[in-house]
Formats: sequence, structure tokens, C-alpha cells
Amino acid sequence: MSDFALVRQPVFGGTGSLLGYEIRFQDADGPGSFAQSFLNGTFDLIRNRMPAFVACTRDQLVADAFLVADPGSVIIMLPPSLTPDDEVNEALARVIGAGGVLALDAVGTEPTAAEAFLPQVSWVRVDSRSGEPATINAICDRVTRGLGKAGPRLVASHVEDLNQYEATLERGFDGFQGTFFSRPEPLPVADMPQSTVAAMRLMGLARDQKISDHQLEDVIATDPVLTFQLLRLVNSAALGGRGVASIGQALRLIGRNAFLRWLAVAVAAARKSKNGVDQELVRQAVERGRLCEQLAGGGRDAGTLFLVGLFSLLDAVFRMPLPEILERVVLSAEANEALIDRTGPYADAINFAESYELGLFENATEIAKEMGVDPAKLGEFYTNAITWTADALGAALESQEAAPARKAS
Repeated sequence: MSDFALVRQPVFGGTGSLLGYEIRFQDADGPGSFAQSFLNGTFDLIRNRMPAFVACTRDQLVADAFLVADPGSVIIMLPPSLTPDDEVNEALARVIGAGGVLALDAVGTEPTAAEAFLPQVSWVRVDSRSGEPATINAICDRVTRGLGKAGPRLVASHVEDLNQYEATLERGFDGFQGTFFSRPEPLPVADMPQSTVAAMRLMGLARDQKISDHQLEDVIATDPVLTFQLLRLVNSAALGGRGVASIGQALRLIGRNAFLRWLAVAVAAARKSKNGVDQELVRQAVERGRLCEQLAGGGRDAGTLFLVGLFSLLDAVFRMPLPEILERVVLSAEANEALIDRTGPYADAINFAESYELGLFENATEIAKEMGVDPAKLGEFYTNAITWTADALGAALESQEAAPARKAS
């Protein structure tokens, strides 16, 4: 069991490509979370072979905590309060000598002592909430003055709306992160694939215990692509490779709740795109579903928790208003209350997931306690959600790529 919590947040490039992740820790026992996560393999699991932006403390820096990792895997973010002294300068020299990469964090309108390290850093992270475009430009001019083409690359943090994104993009920022990228408004509305609509209707039928397995089979059989995808999914390694040969057999082996969960994964995975933002949204939606599912108890059903978590991000995934999406599937009244009104017994699960994903660990912990969930398990739940999602989406995307073309009627 983990005694610390951590979360990753994507950093995107100007074209929507994924540049890496910021990894945030909630440290229960001092500044040892990074080392512990690296030694137990959690750090490499979370960063998913991408560079990780990690905030450091002076103690971690002086103790060479980050030298245990591969230099290309970590971008060490120096806090604005860091001041030059012999120990710090020697530690930075060791990092750079080992091929490490440095960034200056939380740069705003007021200069800080840490800006003395600007000639040594490769990245500068600027808070996009610092003011109007003219103010942001003045900050950028200050941190790049005299450094020329060798100056640091710029990351805009806390990008919350289109104006902030456009202003930092126009200025030439290289990286962007914030809640703007998990909202449905920024991009044009996308069409929902026909198989996705069929899968969502099937989800409503599968929740009705009056509908027999045979009736479900008849519905699925009308869509050969969906049939193939689901068979690939239930035969995947994530379900133990059980050799399922039919939908009826799958239902008997794994039950309705697992069937619904896999159907929901197929729905999310249907939103294919080469754009890193879209891919991250799909991944986050499924991760959130799995994270919420693990909060079961106290009268809350695991299957409903999964669907509530996943659907809470489908408006961003499909760029459609959530009520329009919910018209295509029959969820329980309690699930709809949580998704539309944030009320009822399942609303806290969404609130918990959103707090945790933003790195608001104290708030997430309080919500978990109110739900009767052991806070010590939250880090384990999150890493489990990431592992499970990687397996699930891998199987889902493989099934889509291998799916037979629908025959013309």
C-alpha cells in the first residue's frame, strides 16, 4: 500500500501533441515521495515513457534525489523561493553534468531570487493567470532577456480559457497545461460514430435486468464491427484471456457489470484521433471511471460509479453537451442526478475525482473520508486506474484496427 499520493497532468504542445506530464506528489513523510515512487516503479508507470515535470525542494536537490532517474525522464522544476548558495550551485552542476534538465517554476509578475538560475534552465513555466497579454509578454521578455536563441522554452500553466490559450500561443509558448484542455467548448463538434451510438443504446439495455442475455445478443449481432470489438475486448489479457467465443458466453462468464464496463471502454475508445489532447481526454475518461469504481461501498454500486466517472468527461471527449450524450443511453436516475445536477449519492465520486486529478489532495482526502473510503488507499487506486486503463484501451484500439469492414446493405 502506498503511503503517498501522486497524480499526473498532461503538458501539450501548440499543435495538441503530448509533450509530457507534470507529476505532483502528496508527501506523507517529508521529501521522499519521488525517490520512493522511482524505486517501486510507480514513477515510470505514471510518466508512461514521456518526460515528467517534477517540482523539487532544496533538500531534494542537495541530496541528489533526482540523479537516480534517467536524465531524459525528469525535468526538475526549481521553486521560485530557491536562492543561490554553494550547496545549491554544486547540486545544479551535478544535475547538468549528468545530463539532467532544469526548469524554473511558477514565474509571475514579480521577479524572484530563483531567476538567477535562468542561464541554466531549459524550461520556464509561466502562470497564464498573471494578467493580460501585455503582462504575459512583459514576463516573457524579462525571463528571456539576454539569452538569445539559447533561452529557455516556455510553458503556460493554469490555462483556463480560450483567451489565455491564444495569448500564450501567439507569444510563442512551447507547452500548455490547464483545465481548458478538458472542456468541450474549445474545438468543433465531432460526429459520434454509428457503432458508438449503438454501443451506448446497448449500455441502457444491459442495465435493465428484465432484458435477457439472448435479447442483448440479438442487438449486438446487428452490428458486426461492435460484435468483433467486444469479443476482442473480453478475450484481452486484462480479463485473463478467457477464450470467450460469443457475447452470450461473455455475459455468463463476467456478468453484466463487467460487460457494461467494457462496453463503456469501447465507447470512449471510439473517439480516435491523432491529436494528443483528444487521446489524453479518452484516457482520462476511462481512468476516471476506474478510479471512481474503486470507491464502491456505502450503498454505492461499482458499475454505476464507473459509468458516472466515465460519462463525466464524455462531453469533452465527443465535444457535445452532456445532456445530448445522455439522451443516447438510459442511466439510472441517481447517475443522471450526479452528472447533470451534481446531487445524489454518486456526486461525491465525481467531486473526488476532479479534486484528485487537479492535485488538490487535501480536498480529495476529505471527500474520500466522507464517503467512508480509506485515504491511505487513494494513491493505490490512482495507479491501479492508470494500469487498468492502459490495458483496456490497448485492447480496445487493437480491436478497432482489426475490425472487419461493415458490409454494404
